[in-house]
Amino acid sequence: MKKKEESYGTEAREKILSVAASIGNLLGKTLGPAGRNFFIPEGITNDGKSILSHIRFNDECEDTIALAFHEVANRTDRDAGDGTTTAIVIATELVKDLIGKVPDLDAPIPGQQSVMELSRQLEEEKNKALALLEKKIIPVTTLEQLEQVAFTAMEDKEIAKIVADTIFKAGPNSFTALEEGFSGKIETNIQAGIEVPIKLNYGTNVTAADCPVLVVNHLFEDYRELMPFMQTLANEMNQNKIQRMTLILVAKKFSIPFMQKISHYNQIPQNPVKIVCMSNDHLPDSVFEDVAAFVDAKYLDTHPKGGQKITDVRFNNCGFCTKFVATPKGAVFYGGKGTQLNPVQETTRVQARVLELNAELGKETNLTNRKALERRIAEFQGGKATVYVDAKTAAEKHYLKLKVEDCMNSCKSALEGGMVKGGGVALSEVADELSESITGDSLLEKSLLAPYNRIQQNAGGTLEIGPEVMDSYLCVKSGVENAVSVVKVVLSLEGIIADSVPSMVESLKEVVNN
Repeated sequence: MKKKEESYGTEAREKILSVAASIGNLLGKTLGPAGRNFFIPEGITNDGKSILSHIRFNDECEDTIALAFHEVANRTDRDAGDGTTTAIVIATELVKDLIGKVPDLDAPIPGQQSVMELSRQLEEEKNKALALLEKKIIPVTTLEQLEQVAFTAMEDKEIAKIVADTIFKAGPNSFTALEEGFSGKIETNIQAGIEVPIKLNYGTNVTAADCPVLVVNHLFEDYRELMPFMQTLANEMNQNKIQRMTLILVAKKFSIPFMQKISHYNQIPQNPVKIVCMSNDHLPDSVFEDVAAFVDAKYLDTHPKGGQKITDVRFNNCGFCTKFVATPKGAVFYGGKGTQLNPVQETTRVQARVLELNAELGKETNLTNRKALERRIAEFQGGKATVYVDAKTAAEKHYLKLKVEDCMNSCKSALEGGMVKGGGVALSEVADELSESITGDSLLEKSLLAPYNRIQQNAGGTLEIGPEVMDSYLCVKSGVENAVSVVKVVLSLEGIIADSVPSMVESLKEVVNN
């Protein structure tokens, strides 16, 4: 049976302060070139979010309060993909600096600033600070600039150059992926096409070039359904004297008898057409429409409400791609005909599809759906950039994977939103300007200075941060926003009520007594 542990008033605020001081001190030690690493169950890292996920407090109330700082890290990671340690250091410094200003309701002092007033002032200062930070943005237009951001996140010039070059070529709208390599080094791959989670229905891998692509929303039950289409395909081959062809057939689902017929058909050496069947009946129709747009195919919906029949499909309904790669996990289409300019409409089919998806994105409020739409748009606009990470040991591989992931995210956000001075310099400049622009003491100044001060402390107080050290603006901005957002709520707490899980011995005693 769960028990409750409770803390109220001054005692609760003391626990909040204790947690903030502990987390801030531990994670602050990882900042900067002289920062240290932590050994967590997964491996060695200095990634703030990963380290914080393993920090636990014996006191249940303190452990519950730690979740607030987890929120700072998680939101910053979601928003920008990097800068979680900086965000946590800002948040913990804010708590340490402001928790003592919260009035005690049991012994109020006349004229003391209320929690709501503190919250309003903190919000106003945050808005001013972000406005000052925005003025310091330097747009990233060259590979050399992006390498500066990459090196700050990666701390390894050779790997930073590889990552920066990959992201720069793929573009800010690219979909990036991090995967384990097998060569003992860092390798990259940029796919100028779209990747779709449709599955290969037989075999292991298929690669083909210059393929017609038929896209239909249909469950194929009998091979005879495809015969009218295959006749038009044969006519096309005869007219253009095409000896062999690979047809990519994208549909909702294929029956077992249908696939048996196709498999038998493909194994006949003299057959001039090889049919590759790809399907995923769990995908929404809109994803199939994406494929049709990329290859410039007529999307055919054979659902009864659609009013179309599979027997009406003809070869001229197909689209084309210059290359096709399929595995049992998914497929990549390269060089789709939909990327070519339509002289009548003065646009491409893909550009038109992106406009449609952006319109959907503007109306969508569900976070999961928005992420899915953003990924689909990115596939059209930038393709897929993959970085493969490998190392001599498992410990080094884990460390590199987290660093490369942060580096990739920083590069992408820098291409999108620009960069600012790194190493906490931009925030320290904002802190100085903020204190000059407001009347009275600044609530935010000390916390904005905290990352720079901690970097200096870790380096012995003599570190010179040069102009080549740059951070992603969006990472820095997200850290400030999320720190202030969470701390405003934490300052308003009057009590902490936590569930306490009894030990096995206590549980057995309770069972015996009952």
